[in-house]
Amino acid sequence: MASAAVATRSAYTESFAVKGRSQLSVRTGLAWLRLSIIAVTPHRPREPLPLASIQVSHLPEGTVTFLFTDVEGSTRLWEDAPEVMMDALRLHDEAIDAAVEAHGGVSVKPRGEGDSRFVVFRSAKEAVHAVAEIQRRLTRVEWPTPRPIRVRASLHSGPAQLELGDYYGSTVNRAARLRAIAHGGQTLISGATHDLVQDHIADDLAVTDMGWHRLKDLTRPEHVFQLDVKGISGEFPPLKSLDAVPNNLPEQVTELIGREAEIEQMEELLRDNRLVTVLAPGGTGKTHLSIQAAANLTADYPDGVYFIALADISSSEDIVQTVAETVGVALSSSEDPRTQLLEYLAPRTLLLIFDNFEHVAEGAEIVAAILEAAPSIDVIATSRSRLQLSGEATLLLEGLDTGRVPIDEAPTGSGAQLFIDSARRIQPNISFGEEDLASLGEILRLTDGMPLGILLASAWVDMLSIPDIAAEISKNIDFLESTVVDMPDRHRSVRAVFEYSWDLLSATEQRTFAALSIFRGGFTREAAGAVAGASLRDLAGLARKSLLRADPETGRYSVHELLRQFAERELTSDTERHSEVLHLHAAYYTDMARKAFESFHSPDQGRMMETLEPDLDNVRLAWRHHIEVNDSARLCQMVGAIWCAYELRGWYHAGLALLNPALQHFQGREETSDRLDIFRARALAVHAAFSGVLGHFDTADANSESALSVAHGVDDPESFLLASHLRAQTLLYLNRTTEIPPILNEVIAFAEGPAGDSWEIGRYWAAGLKNIEAFALIVTGDTDNARRLLDESRERLEPLGDLFYMAWNYGHRARLAIREGRFDDAVDLFSRSADRARRLGSLRTLHVALFGLGDAT
Repeated sequence: MASAAVATRSAYTESFAVKGRSQLSVRTGLAWLRLSIIAVTPHRPREPLPLASIQVSHLPEGTVTFLFTDVEGSTRLWEDAPEVMMDALRLHDEAIDAAVEAHGGVSVKPRGEGDSRFVVFRSAKEAVHAVAEIQRRLTRVEWPTPRPIRVRASLHSGPAQLELGDYYGSTVNRAARLRAIAHGGQTLISGATHDLVQDHIADDLAVTDMGWHRLKDLTRPEHVFQLDVKGISGEFPPLKSLDAVPNNLPEQVTELIGREAEIEQMEELLRDNRLVTVLAPGGTGKTHLSIQAAANLTADYPDGVYFIALADISSSEDIVQTVAETVGVALSSSEDPRTQLLEYLAPRTLLLIFDNFEHVAEGAEIVAAILEAAPSIDVIATSRSRLQLSGEATLLLEGLDTGRVPIDEAPTGSGAQLFIDSARRIQPNISFGEEDLASLGEILRLTDGMPLGILLASAWVDMLSIPDIAAEISKNIDFLESTVVDMPDRHRSVRAVFEYSWDLLSATEQRTFAALSIFRGGFTREAAGAVAGASLRDLAGLARKSLLRADPETGRYSVHELLRQFAERELTSDTERHSEVLHLHAAYYTDMARKAFESFHSPDQGRMMETLEPDLDNVRLAWRHHIEVNDSARLCQMVGAIWCAYELRGWYHAGLALLNPALQHFQGREETSDRLDIFRARALAVHAAFSGVLGHFDTADANSESALSVAHGVDDPESFLLASHLRAQTLLYLNRTTEIPPILNEVIAFAEGPAGDSWEIGRYWAAGLKNIEAFALIVTGDTDNARRLLDESRERLEPLGDLFYMAWNYGHRARLAIREGRFDDAVDLFSRSADRARRLGSLRTLHVALFGLGDAT
C-alpha cells in the first residue's frame, strides 16, 4: 500500500509539472479525462530554502573585513601522506574554527579546495586578533604530516555586497587576490584594513610595511602590510605579486568577471602548446582574458611577461620594432633588426601576449620565428581569425553566462554580475526590483553575453530604467555606444566593433555574411547553401574570423545576435538582394515544414521534432513572410507542421499568436479561390484545436465547425482529414460525444476508401482517427465497439513504430481496464502511454497518461 501511494504521488506530481509546461487548460483536462477524477489542487508548498539562504540574516552587512586562508602546498601533502591528511585537516579546521568563534567571525563557506576558508567579521580589530590566534594555534599543533601545515592568510576591509547568502564583488575578490601573493605562515593585511586597526594593535602584534604591490586582479596597486605575531618567525621570501617578475601588463579598470573556466582552459592549453590564439569577435573580452591568464602565470616565466599591443600599428613590418620596444631591447647595430631580436630572445624564458593580430595577420611569421629561435618562450595571441601557424592551439571565446533570470529571483550568472557591478559604479545606490529582472534577462539575451555590449548597456542606468534600456537595444544597436574618453575608438560602440570586423572581410565574404543574417536561431550548412549561397569553405572562413560559431556536435552555425543585427542592416540596404534572400529563406523553411508534417505520418515520426525544433524561429519567420506577401498557398504547406510542433510541445498560446494574424489578414478579402479556402480550412481547424485546449470553447466550436464546412467544399483530402480530426477533438472538449461517430465514420471511410492501399497517409490518418472515435464510445458506454476500433488502430500503427496515436491508444485501453476493474493492466497500459509520450515529447499526452497512472495506482 505504501509503495502504491508513493507511485500515485509521483505520477500526479509529474503530471502537474507537465501540465504547467504544456499550457493545458484545467477545464479542458476535465472534459478530456471525463473518466478520471481530476481535482484542481493548490500549488505544493515551496521546498525548504537552501541553508545559505536561511543564514543570510546572520551574515554581516555594511563595511566588513574578510579573511581568506588556505594551506600552502596542500596538493603535494596529499601526494606524500594521503593516509594522514584527513586527520591533519581536522586539526587545521579545529584551530581555525575556535579562533573565529572566539572573535565573532562568521564562516561563509569554503572557497576552492577543501583546505581554503572564507570568514567575515564585523570588526576589523577582531579580524586581526582572530588571524593572529589562528597562526598561534597552528604553530602549536603536532602535525601528523611529514612537514608542518603552513597557512597563508589575508585580511581586506570594504563594503559587503551580499546576494543569495554569499558575498560578491571587488572587496571579496581583492581579499582572495591578496592571499594569493602570500607564503605559508604569512598573514597579509590590505591598506584598507590597516587604516581601521593601526591604532588598535595588541602589544604582542606588529605590522611591517611591505610597500605597494600589484595584485593579480590587475586593478589598482595595493598597499600591503604583514602582520607579525610575537614568537612566530616573520621572515618570508618576496611577495608573489606581479612585481616579482618583469612585466608590462596594463592596469585594468575593472576585474575580470566570470571567466574562471576559460582561464583554466588557457592555462591547460599553455601546458601542452607554445602558441595559443584566443579567437572571438571584438568586444568579447579577449584582451582582458589574456592579460589575466598571463598575470596568473607570471611565476612560470622568470624573465618576464610582456603585453605587445598591435592595434595601433599600421603594417606588419612594424611588428619586430614593436616587440623590441616592449621587451626593452635596442635594435641599434647594423645587423638585421629581426636577427637582433631573435638573438636577444633566444635564451630567455618569457610569455609574450600579442594583442589584436587580425589586422596585421600577414606578419604572423614572426611569431613562428620567435618560437623556433627561443624554445623557452610561449605566446598568447588575440585575434578575430587564426594565425594559421603549425602548432597553434585555439581558445574560442564566447559571451559571458547569460543564464535565464527567473522573474522572482535575484539575477545570477557572470553576465548579470558584470551588468550589476558596472551599474553600481555609475549609480552606487541602484537597486533591482522584480520589475527589472525580466528586462535584465532580455539585455543579456540581446547582447548574447558580450562584455562590451553589457558594459555599454549598463552605462545608461543613470538616465533610463532597466526595461527602457532593454527596449532601446532591441530597436537599435547604435544605442550601445559610449562617450568615455579613454576607451579605444574601435570599442566606443558595438557598431564600431562590427565595422572594424566588417572592413576586414572581402567583398564576397561581406555579401555572404550579410545574407546569413536572415537566419534566426542558427542554421545548418545545407540551409546556408540554399539561402545564402554559402559553401562549406565560406562558412569555415567566416568561423575562422570569429564571425560564425560552429557546433560540431549538432552541425549548426550561429551568429552573435548583435553581430547579426549589424549584418542585417547591411543586407537591408540592398533592397533587391534582401528580397531575394527573404524569398529563398521562406521557400527553404516552408519545404522543411512540409516534409516534417509528412514524416509525422510515417515511421520517422519520432525524428520530426529533432529536425524541426532547432529551426522553429526560422519557420516562424517564413510564416510571417508569407503573410506579408499574401502567399496563402505557401501557408497551406506549413499549417500541418505548426499544428504538430505546437501540439506536441504544448505551446498553444504561441500557436494562436501565429494563426491569428494570418487568419485576420485573409479574412474578408474579396478574393475567393480554392487555395484560399484550403488555407482557411486548415488554419481554422488548428486554431480551434488550440483554443479548445486552452478552454476557449465557444471559439473552438465555431472555428472547428467552419473549418469542416469549408473543407467539404474543396477538393483537398488533407484539409478534410485535418478538419474532421480537430472537429471531433473539439466536440470531446464540449462533451458532445454523440456527434463524433458520424463525423469520423465519414472521414475514416474516405481515408480507407477509393485511394486504396496506395494512399498510405490516408490509412495512417484513419488508424489515428479510430482512437478518437473509440474514446467517444468509451464515454457513451459502447465498450465493445471502442475495443474493436482500438484493436484496428493498433494493428495498423504499432508496426510503424508510431508514438503519437499509440500513446493515446494505450491510454484509452487503460481506461477500459479501469472500467473493468483490471487495475494492474491499467497501470501497465498507462505506463506504455507515458513512455511513448516522453519519447516523442508530447506534453499534453504525457500529462493525461501520468494523471491516469495516478488514478490507476
